[in-house]
Amino acid sequence: MTLPRPALGVYLIAGWPDVSTYRDVVRRLEGVIDFFEMGIPTKNPKYDGPFIRRAHGEITTADFSRPRVPTYLMAYWEDYQTHLFKIASEIGARGVLFPDLLIDFPNALEEYVEMSKRHGLSTVFFIPGKFPYRLARALVDLEPDFIYLGLYAATGIELPVYVERNIKILKSIAPDVYVVAGFAVDTPKKVEMLIRAGADAVVVGTAFMKKLAAGFGDALDFLQSLKKALT
Repeated sequence: MTLPRPALGVYLIAGWPDVSTYRDVVRRLEGVIDFFEMGIPTKNPKYDGPFIRRAHGEITTADFSRPRVPTYLMAYWEDYQTHLFKIASEIGARGVLFPDLLIDFPNALEEYVEMSKRHGLSTVFFIPGKFPYRLARALVDLEPDFIYLGLYAATGIELPVYVERNIKILKSIAPDVYVVAGFAVDTPKKVEMLIRAGADAVVVGTAFMKKLAAGFGDALDFLQSLKKALT
């Protein structure tokens, strides 16, 4: 299975803002998004911005309901390590994405790949904007569903860095790899820019969750504006 090009993904923490609302939102996302990143609650969301940090602290009960689109669990290796592979397999997710794996625990890469294979899951990798070129080339050989390129240092926080350049560099190194761009994706104009730079997909988290806090209608209109910008 290959994700469509271009594609829109959404990140939402499992069970936020509450289980009932989360389940309703997940159901209504079908037909709007192309893939789903299910955030796994943690006490230390170290690469997330202030809004998502607070949201993690507001979770009372995690819920693993997912839309009927390709779904990837997103968690921190520091917190969960191998504990989520079985859950991912049981709920029909395609893989588990650990943003801190290659940054803080590079020696665990082999274990991650082995556990993914053992549970019938695809590999997916996160790399920061400043990534070692040799690492990017090595990841391609592992045939991941995608490589997630973090555009900034934390989710929802835009900084004056050359994100277009980073995308173009990654695509020049690995032209066939599926590149997902995320962190601070919050306007149709930014979506257009990222796709034009070479990203195959964008994923929105903080901006979607902020809209969702005001009501699903606003959040849905926002997603539809991003989806339109893909074409």
